[in-house]
Amino acid sequence: MTNYPQIDLSEWRQVGEGYNGQAFVSSAHPGMLLKIVRTDMGSAEKVEQEFYAAQTAFKTGLPTPKMYEMVRDGNDHGYLCEKIEGKKSFARLCADHPDHIAEYATKMAQLGKELHQTIIEENDYVVPMKQLLLKAIETSPIVSETQRKLLTEVAESLPESKNCLHGDFQPGNIIVANGQHYWIDLGWLSQGHYIMDLAHLYKMMVEDSVLPTVQNLTHMSREQMLDFWREFAKAYTGNTNVEALNKELRPYAALDMVRSFYLHSSENPALLAFVKARLEDELRDII
Repeated sequence: MTNYPQIDLSEWRQVGEGYNGQAFVSSAHPGMLLKIVRTDMGSAEKVEQEFYAAQTAFKTGLPTPKMYEMVRDGNDHGYLCEKIEGKKSFARLCADHPDHIAEYATKMAQLGKELHQTIIEENDYVVPMKQLLLKAIETSPIVSETQRKLLTEVAESLPESKNCLHGDFQPGNIIVANGQHYWIDLGWLSQGHYIMDLAHLYKMMVEDSVLPTVQNLTHMSREQMLDFWREFAKAYTGNTNVEALNKELRPYAALDMVRSFYLHSSENPALLAFVKARLEDELRDII
């Protein structure tokens, strides 16, 4: 672990707080945003993953804020990145203007296709999705041996690809400011087949939309999230049979669930029981 430079937090003013970090700005550092991730919410290695994956995305030419430097505040780590003035996420825009959901979903489909057609080089922080999935399946405590075998077969069937995957592909992670669009929160960036990003979005907007925590995260109601997915799916695939796509995505949504748990594990008994039940439901039709 690199001994990153210590930042003087007294120079900075807090302007936001998310699930695992706090955001700060400073008149002494115009155009920069400081994000600090508290140790109890994320290890230094996880902050490095987020920083260097996003830096890879920027160097690749993807529209994303520029990443400047890793820093620390005592034992807590963070980074300096470009501050995007006047930004709003697609999720917030949909919540504020539900009559424009189709417009934002269609635009995300267009930008998603561009993202998924971009070649990105593998490094320590951007690895092939298939490789990550197989490791997650092999070590996962939430799958039965029957499920492990089936999930391995599904993961092995994914076509090889060096194309870019966001990893947390959802409308809260694309922002717009002054007519420019940016991808954010790229800590799960990887290489792979686009179906895994679609499965992640499907799982969140359709299956997880029943959860109040997910509704709060997107600022959208379940009905709005379902509308967004229908419009996105039609725009991305050109097929109006969204139910057929949903059925096709369910095994990949199961893979995404195992990967997400691997990357953000928990020992909470209630959560473990919930995830296991959901996983069984995802695979019911093909076991």
